[in-house]
Amino acid sequence: MSTRRNESPGGKVEAGALIEQSKALVDAAAAEEQQLSMLEPVTPEEMAIAREELGGEAGRLTVLRHARATRRGRPAGVKNRRTEDFRKYILGFGQDPAITLMQIQNTDPEILVERSAEMDPVKRRMSYGDAQQLRVRCAEALMPFIHSKQPVAVDMNFSGLSDLVIAGVTHSEAQVQDIIEGDFMPLDDDGDEA
Repeated sequence: MSTRRNESPGGKVEAGALIEQSKALVDAAAAEEQQLSMLEPVTPEEMAIAREELGGEAGRLTVLRHARATRRGRPAGVKNRRTEDFRKYILGFGQDPAITLMQIQNTDPEILVERSAEMDPVKRRMSYGDAQQLRVRCAEALMPFIHSKQPVAVDMNFSGLSDLVIAGVTHSEAQVQDIIEGDFMPLDDDGDEA
């Protein structure tokens, strides 16, 4: 009745696994704390709001974490100021990239091939297929901006009173009987009604 070493319940293997899990949790908490320490300190007003939201029985650390979590990031709907500033800065050097894409997409493939030969005739010249692929890639890049998903338009207009069949008002009794019976109308050889 011999048991192999380190395989018994609560043995060295399980203990090692638990220690590794504990180390991972401690490392994750330390990394989170390092990240949070770079933020501005939480104001007393934010702490008071967090305490109101969590209730009076919540611990100090829980309130602090909640206050930090609720103030992270910019409010919903507010544009990123850095992105807007960079956009204005980069547009100062040339035209909008969407205009460039549209110009390439509207250029005939033959002209693109000729221009590629003019730029450096020694190196690889653009083929007609390459020019077409370039135009398609430009069109694909522009598609989401030009044909973004729009709300579905519902046309509530009737094309006329012929859509509504009322015996004696919109149609005669004979016409209503023809509609009900569903007889086919004879056509002449030209496809016109006889």
